[in-house]
Amino acid sequence: MRVFLALLRETSRHLIECGCSSNRVEQLMMRLGDSWGFEVEALAIPTGVWISVRRGGENLVELTRVRDWKVDLDRLARLNELIEHFHGHRISMEEAQQRLEAAASAEPPYDKIATLLAGAGTSPILIYTYGGPAIEAMLALPLGIVVQILQKYVFVGENRRYLGDFLSAAFVAAYACVAKQIFPEVDVPRLAVGGIVVLVPGLVMVNAVHEVAQKNLVSGAAKLLEAMVITASLGMGVLFVLGVFYKWA
Repeated sequence: MRVFLALLRETSRHLIECGCSSNRVEQLMMRLGDSWGFEVEALAIPTGVWISVRRGGENLVELTRVRDWKVDLDRLARLNELIEHFHGHRISMEEAQQRLEAAASAEPPYDKIATLLAGAGTSPILIYTYGGPAIEAMLALPLGIVVQILQKYVFVGENRRYLGDFLSAAFVAAYACVAKQIFPEVDVPRLAVGGIVVLVPGLVMVNAVHEVAQKNLVSGAAKLLEAMVITASLGMGVLFVLGVFYKWA
């Protein structure tokens, strides 16, 4: 029973760390309990998970703190696959624990070059979709690469997260303003939006709305506030540079 509870604790922590919604974490833990003959209750919030496991007259309750948050869809997919195998009794508890540790420590599926190229392609595609000229799409190509470098390799860590969003957005706006001086046909707001699109907290916002809809008001409000703070950091970074540019241009 304690082994099962320890497995649930680690699984729920990893799920929240890589961006899974609290409501889904609770449902998955209860599904696993039903599958293995335990009565499980779970309460998940962005900073921790309480799990209760009962069988017969024995009841165990433990709290797991969560201190690291990021969007990692590949890791989330691996965890979901692991849970499905464990739920279907296709693997044992010991094997599930080993695979959980392997999934948590696995390297990203794409190398640095592929990651930078993905960021480089996102911005031009958005600008092209918005009807931007070819020159803007070309200018957005290196912009997407630099933004990825800033976010993934320069402003790393929770203590530098919001500062990184502000400075990354300010760089994007400054880049757009300089490009406007060199190429008058460039639309500054459109190029700036194309540059910061990879920074917009889309998954966080979707999870927040989902949590509120499922009556998980604590988790939903926390994630909604997080999304608003990130968006505000991006907006202030862009507005600061644009304000200076339009005042002195």
